[in-house]
Amino acid sequence: MPMPIPNVADTVELVRPTVVSIVAESTIQDVFGVRRTFGSGTGVIFDPEGLILTNNHVVEGASKITVTLDDGSQLEAALVGADRLSDLAVLRLPGAGYPHVPLRTETSLRVGEWVIAIGNALALPGGPTVTVGVVSALGRSLDTSPRVTLYDLIQTDTVINPGNSGGPLLNLKGELVGINTAVQRFSDSGTRVEGIGFAINVETAVLVAEQLVDLGRVRWAWLGAFLGDLAPKLAAEVGLPIREGVVIRDLLPDGPAGQAGLLPGDVIMAMDGHKVPTTRELTRLLRQEFRVGQVVQLELFRDGTTQTLTMTMGERPR
Repeated sequence: MPMPIPNVADTVELVRPTVVSIVAESTIQDVFGVRRTFGSGTGVIFDPEGLILTNNHVVEGASKITVTLDDGSQLEAALVGADRLSDLAVLRLPGAGYPHVPLRTETSLRVGEWVIAIGNALALPGGPTVTVGVVSALGRSLDTSPRVTLYDLIQTDTVINPGNSGGPLLNLKGELVGINTAVQRFSDSGTRVEGIGFAINVETAVLVAEQLVDLGRVRWAWLGAFLGDLAPKLAAEVGLPIREGVVIRDLLPDGPAGQAGLLPGDVIMAMDGHKVPTTRELTRLLRQEFRVGQVVQLELFRDGTTQTLTMTMGERPR
């Protein structure tokens, strides 16, 4: 049975007033002297008080942020807070009474569902660009820099181009389901790929936006340990009865893991019932499942036996 064609126009007409164009101005000094650089992106107003959600990489390092509303008016925005680990930022416009799309986590999303991206693609004049696609996969992760990995992303074949960053990904009801963030152009082998874009899911956006508004920063859960993956081949060679887990390589003496009694050489196998096969999965749990101050049960392998320790999550240093 052919997939029905969605009514995109009504949804776009409803949501478009909440989508803004962002120009971030930065001042840099190099061998040629002091010069200004400009970057562009998109944002979505999520509160009538003029709060805007966008990507951190759109506004990072900006000395001035100019926002263009759907009616063409331009306003200078203030940075409320930004977070590199989630690549999200919140801006504030002067005044109140703005059209907005509420941040809600009640929306469900399924693979194959129609989605709509609205954004300032390539900074083209004449208003935002609208593209349509489907949800290709859920729960993806993506390395965006050597020190930043984004987790639990929505993969979509909706066309996303430079300038779309920070714009809304919507379902057909006009509900915000994600923030468009990145596109993959090449595979690990260097082969060019098409139709692979990524958006930060709305659950992460709500968690981060609330803390940025309340605190100006995000408090991420933290172990205070240096970690590595248990190599299955090495585990087999030395006769360990386990084949996966996260090895404690070293500890900060005053960190949460050290205070809980963990030791170098311990292998974490599970945290509060969640299996921990790799450091990547452990990091995802710290971002998505656990909160600062939360008490968790760690299942460890130590000296040939399985043990359980209780640990209170710390806060990742800024």
